[in-house]
Amino acid sequence: MYQTWKLRLLLSGILLGAAAYALVPTFIYFSLSEEQLKEVRRDKDAFSKYLPKWSISNHIVPGLDLQGGMHMVLGVDVDKALADKTSRTADRLRQFATDKKAAFTKIEQTPDNSGLETRILVSFASLNDLNYFNKNILDQFGELVTVSESDNSLTLQLDPRLVQSTRRDAVDQTIITIRNRVDKMGVTEPSISKRGDDQIQIQLPGYDNPDEAKSLIGRTAQLEFQMCDDTTLFLTELKDLPKDVEIVTSSYGRPDGTSGKDIFLAFNENKLGEVKAFLKSKVSPVHVIKYGKSGNAGLGPVMMRTYTLHKKVVLAGDDLVNTSVNMGSETDPRPGVSITFSATGARIFDELTAANIGNRMAIVLEDLVDSAPVFQTRISGGSANISMGGGRTREESIKDANQLSLVLKSGALPAPVTFREERSVGPSLGADSVKSGERAFLAGSILVILLMIFYYRLSGFFSVVAVLMNLVFMLAALALLGATITLPGIAGLLLTFGMAVDANVIINERIREELRRGKMPRSAVKTGYAAAFSAVIDSHVTTFIAGMVLWQYGTGPVQNFATMLLIGTVLSIFTAVFITRIFFDMITSKDPKELSI
Repeated sequence: MYQTWKLRLLLSGILLGAAAYALVPTFIYFSLSEEQLKEVRRDKDAFSKYLPKWSISNHIVPGLDLQGGMHMVLGVDVDKALADKTSRTADRLRQFATDKKAAFTKIEQTPDNSGLETRILVSFASLNDLNYFNKNILDQFGELVTVSESDNSLTLQLDPRLVQSTRRDAVDQTIITIRNRVDKMGVTEPSISKRGDDQIQIQLPGYDNPDEAKSLIGRTAQLEFQMCDDTTLFLTELKDLPKDVEIVTSSYGRPDGTSGKDIFLAFNENKLGEVKAFLKSKVSPVHVIKYGKSGNAGLGPVMMRTYTLHKKVVLAGDDLVNTSVNMGSETDPRPGVSITFSATGARIFDELTAANIGNRMAIVLEDLVDSAPVFQTRISGGSANISMGGGRTREESIKDANQLSLVLKSGALPAPVTFREERSVGPSLGADSVKSGERAFLAGSILVILLMIFYYRLSGFFSVVAVLMNLVFMLAALALLGATITLPGIAGLLLTFGMAVDANVIINERIREELRRGKMPRSAVKTGYAAAFSAVIDSHVTTFIAGMVLWQYGTGPVQNFATMLLIGTVLSIFTAVFITRIFFDMITSKDPKELSI
């Protein structure tokens, strides 16, 4: 052991050099001016130009409470995700039963006792038909369980385990999707975490464009394709329209030379909520009424374009595999978004266009009909184009096309989301707290260093070096991880600093005890470390377990504190037991008769 102190000293020097190398980007980052920081926060690739060519790019990131930014909490409508899952299962069940020529009168989605449409009702003309269905059809759908059964009907619902996983996956997939969107925004220091069973916390430190953040993150981007029912014009025959709401019609052309009717509702802007509620009340078992974006807001009557759609969603956003922006063509100069479907989506789209030439398919984004193009011909190959609507400049259309492409490329959310919290956070509280913390840390560190050196002399100096190395190693580990540092994280950093000092105190006291018993320094060091080891390990293991619990069950700032605690605990043991032992072995290698402790 004593003969290897030079090798261990060399290893420690290499580790210290590697830590210094890892901290170069962090040092440069915190040396940037405010203007340079804004540039880096807007573009994650901008930081590379401030780094030496030989440097890595990972660095410690200041959290929201230290530099300000955007704080949002989104609620995920997990009930809607479950209802959509039930709806798709009902469609599959209906199609499979039809293909197998099973006799049934209807298969429809129905509400459960709480009012959520999470059950499937299957009706039959006879008991024999029900028995055949149970034996030959239902056995192929392991995700369904029977709720009740009678002579002419069967009530089914999703397996409880599938219900639980669907709810959990809705939130998890939303987190992944939102993280993809935030990454594409160029935000370099985001924090996205789950909060509770149906909430997501998003923090964008340093981000100073709340409108853009809300526009991109808050968009549910639930892209759905539904066929329009242009044969029904019942809206034109309604007699109970809200007061001061008028119906306006226009026509559109079909490939066979005939024309269809577009139905608009004209009203003043303050009637918008009442009109939406009115349309919602007209939903039928097989239809839904949706609308396009309102026009002329603030300039006169709002012209709301209405659409009567078949309730079935024939394609969804998860059938897409790629999107891109196109600048238009000679025949259609409007900018748009080209979309490519998956293999399954391409097959369905091919069949739809072949069977519905002359009909319209509504492209529904965020529950609004973005456009409803007429199928002019059969479209094979799985590609299509969404043209931006009129009523805006070309620059605005290109901007909207870019944003729509970005949202769709990032993935469709499995369920709608709503803003439950939203605020811009200023850094003043964090900055003041950090300055106070810096003063407290410097004052406390100086006092601890002086006390250790005064009380333990040269051995105390060894302890101070080890504790400072512990701090450097810890910051280097955080830099390599690209970790976010918050006020609770700083508290965890200071706590581990104190733990490292405590470990060294235990070791020094054990060596003192051995010296008082008359042992020579070399023997006292060996016995003292052996006696102190168990106490150091015990205290650090219990702290590590506490940190694991905090990290597992905490969120946001609590997890940040726990991360500091976990990393610091491991490094504290290393520096207290390994680093200081090098110095003790170095000065006792020649068997001195006294030890400065």
